[in-house]
Parts: sequence; structure tokens; C-alpha cells
Amino acid sequence: MENIKSKHDEQLFIKRLEDLVQSSDRKMAQSFTDFLDPKQQIITSDYFRNNKTISIDFYGGYKEAERKICGIYCKSAELDKDEYPIAILHLSWRSHKKIKHRDILGSLIGAGIRREKIGDIIQNNDEAFVFVHRDIAGYLVNNLEEVGSTNIDIECCDDLPELEQEQKSTSAVVASLRLDCLLAAGFGVSRTTAAEAIKSSKVFINWKPEGGPSKEVRVGDVISWRGKGRVKLDHVIGTTKKDRIKVNIIKYI
Repeated sequence: MENIKSKHDEQLFIKRLEDLVQSSDRKMAQSFTDFLDPKQQIITSDYFRNNKTISIDFYGGYKEAERKICGIYCKSAELDKDEYPIAILHLSWRSHKKIKHRDILGSLIGAGIRREKIGDIIQNNDEAFVFVHRDIAGYLVNNLEEVGSTNIDIECCDDLPELEQEQKSTSAVVASLRLDCLLAAGFGVSRTTAAEAIKSSKVFINWKPEGGPSKEVRVGDVISWRGKGRVKLDHVIGTTKKDRIKVNIIKYI
């Protein structure tokens, strides 16, 4: 399924969902989309919201996934996470060159893989874990030898290992616990910029898309900004003399 860039693309996307529903009905079994971006996930949820016979669930290979596959199945059935057609590839390399997320994605697409077959890419120093559709995993293991001009080793792995992530704690004063206020404070941008990011479906609370700047954030919520990183509202310190709210925010580096 292609990224949605226009009303026409959205209509084509919904038509594809309709085809998957019909396929599920004919086979009396579950169907799966390719990896969906946050906007597609919202459209999919809206499409199935009032359906009394079909259930859906989203999964991207791990809890915090941004790009997810949608499982479509009858309400009378159950869908296990292991049934999702997702494979995890482990890439590793030894190079003085700095390899970035876009380098890995570019090499995957350069190998002839469509974007919708690729889920999240998690980079950790000189290795990366890439979530892909199961039907292309073998091809990549056998054919992907380089990222950019850097030789890599690639293999399938069963699970995503526990990765340590550096944190930076900071305090901030905000007008309220609205999402746009916390996002602006956490990433050091204006509320206008924060609101635009939220409306562009780039921001998530606890890995779920959020489309409204006025959404209230609760203590413990993790706010993700696609391409920027993550912050967490750690705790509320108190209020100032001007009735503004002082909070402690953790930023994951």
C-alpha cells in the first residue's frame, strides 16, 4: 500500500481495504495489510470503526513500533501476534563511516523493496534491527551485502533484544499539559511548530497517533515525534506564582 499523498490515494487505499475484507470473508480467515504509516492507521481505524463483523488490530513487531501491519479477522476469531507476517533482520557492520537510518532505508529500497514492505528501523551504534514483511526477508538475507558503500552482515533473528537508551532529564514550565505544550517544551520548538507536526500525523502518545494539539498528556506518557525522537512526561513538579505548570521531562537520546 502506497503512502497517502492525496484524496485519490486515500480512495485507492480504502479500496484495497475493501478487497482485504472480501478476501477474509471468502476464506473465513484473517488477512493482513502491508506496513502502514500513522496516517494510514488512522484511516484504517476509521474505516472499520462501525463494522459489526470484522475486528482489526495493529502490530509492528514490537510494542513501540511506529509503522504497523493491520490484521483483519472475524470478530468470532482470535489473532495471535505470531501470525503477523513480520520478520526481524539484524544488520551489523564495521566501518569508520557513520551509517544513518536513511542510508539503511535507501539501500533496502535500492534492492528493489517497496517502502510498504519495510517497518521500523532501529539503529544501535554499529548495528540495526529492521522489521520487514516476512515474504521478502529471505531475499534480503541472500542479496543485501552493502549499506551505501559499507559491507554488512545480515541475518534473521527471533526477537528484538533489550537495547539501552540514553536519557536526559530536564525541567520546563508550560502553560498546560496539552500535547502541543509538552511537545514544544520537550523538543525546544515553538507551539506553532509542535501543532503543525501533530496535525501532520507525525506525533504519537504511547505509540498511538494523535491528531489534536489539545490532547491532554498524563504523567508517564511517552510522546514520539517521527524523525525527532521521544520524550516522556516524568512528573509534575508544581505550579509557579503565575499559575503555570513546572514539569520534569525525560528525553531519550
